[in-house]
Amino acid sequence: MNPEKLFKDIEQFVGDSRKLLQQGAMMELSGLENRVMLLCEEVLLLSQDERLQYSTRLQQLMTDLTALGEEITAQRDTVAEELRQLPNQKKAHAAYKITEAGDEDEDKKE
Repeated sequence: MNPEKLFKDIEQFVGDSRKLLQQGAMMELSGLENRVMLLCEEVLLLSQDERLQYSTRLQQLMTDLTALGEEITAQRDTVAEELRQLPNQKKAHAAYKITEAGDEDEDKKE
């Protein structure tokens, strides 16, 4: 496969994934690793001069992939924290219900 096409495919994939992540949508990462490995294999088949032409682009792609990974990790951590807070929110909600019911009982007594 043509390295240029692989670069464009992976760059598009990373860009689309980042947009989906920012929107809170689910994204499918399967196949990304295979595409990156294929790109690396294709670049290794190029001449030294051709490889040098792609070096900056490979570095940028690695930076973009690292940033995507960090964004995924941050979102995962945020969701995990929200899930940890759910039991506390349920307890608080139940406590408010009990308090409100107690207030209604006292209103009836008066």
